[in-house]
Amino acid sequence: MAQASSPIGVFDSGIGGLTVVRALMERLPFEDIIYFGDTARVPYGVKSRETIQSFTAQITEFLLARDVKLLIIACNTMAAVAVDTVRAMSPVPVLDVIDAGARAAVAHARKGVGVIGTPTTINSNAYARSIHALNPGMHVHSQACPLFVPLVEEGWLDHEVTRLTAQEYLKPVFVEQIDTLVL
Repeated sequence: MAQASSPIGVFDSGIGGLTVVRALMERLPFEDIIYFGDTARVPYGVKSRETIQSFTAQITEFLLARDVKLLIIACNTMAAVAVDTVRAMSPVPVLDVIDAGARAAVAHARKGVGVIGTPTTINSNAYARSIHALNPGMHVHSQACPLFVPLVEEGWLDHEVTRLTAQEYLKPVFVEQIDTLVL
């Protein structure tokens, strides 16, 4: 049974969730954190829902066996298709980046929200559902960006190919009436 002194479990399909860990460490400096980044099986965004749910369940079991007091799904794709799986398995609270991202977007948006992500995340409509649950009238435009993960994995963060790819993906997003963008 998790205790107050138990660690927080954070997981992602790779290393992107370390941004969540950094934010936790800044806000909760005395908490222990266990991070699981599944770099052996990344990227998740092109895998089937069943595969993502299976991998997510395996990671959840691993972290629960370490007596975590809270689970944070720091991967949009995992949260989009497997949050219910994790919640069904977990005796501890479960937080996810989609719920947090939707809340932040609704709090800041005045016109509309653009959402960019992996094809699996976008096709799940998880962000649109979460945003509309908070504000049914909010305009949401979603755009799949399948090349972003491979470009980041290649280390091409400041590369002309990445800039051109981002411009191409974002053209239809910025035509929409949005003032907030969620990645």
